[in-house]
Amino acid sequence: MKLLAIDTSTDYLSLAIINGDKVSAKFHKKAEREHSRLLVPMIDRLLKKTKTKLKDIDGFCVSIGPGSFTGLRIGVTVVKGLGYSLKKPIVAVPTLDAIAQNAKGFCGIICPVLDAKKNKVYACLYRSDTKRIKRISKYLLLPMEGLMDRVKRLKGKIFFLGDMDGLTRKNIDWHPKAEVVAKLGFENFKKKRFVNPEDLEPLYLYSRECDITGR
Repeated sequence: MKLLAIDTSTDYLSLAIINGDKVSAKFHKKAEREHSRLLVPMIDRLLKKTKTKLKDIDGFCVSIGPGSFTGLRIGVTVVKGLGYSLKKPIVAVPTLDAIAQNAKGFCGIICPVLDAKKNKVYACLYRSDTKRIKRISKYLLLPMEGLMDRVKRLKGKIFFLGDMDGLTRKNIDWHPKAEVVAKLGFENFKKKRFVNPEDLEPLYLYSRECDITGR
């Protein structure tokens, strides 16, 4: 099964094509605000590199956030269009799940953190036994103090990674990687957990005080 995976949730642009459990080609570089200009040309480059026609891709995986509102919208829109026009299945992968995989091999609590601005962070908690990473919290939007209060209640070592200076480690490329998104997505493909193109949306988290929808 050939899958094309895309991540545009941070200031990096990441793409990958996998065939089964093998990575055929990938691209992972800082793009700043160039996602909209680079995304489609880079998809074309990976297809040519692997001598694959777009119609031969069996499905699409996309990182849905939380993360950059603009970046997420770009990635999701492109995948919606590809899935709809080619009538190929789509799976959605939460960005924090992909980031947590960068700490694979660690034994303890993994906590990916993204700056959500306005003194808040996006975060999630995972428990790892070095072989398996299991999510143990909801996807969170909360003040840093609230996150630290949650972490203090947990037992074991804590591995923070992400873009929060002074908290997360600087010597690791924590950015979500498309080949990881693809491999996580592949598990959903096997279970046929697909998202219809018209239902595919970024995972936006909102503060309760900003929630005007009543959700």
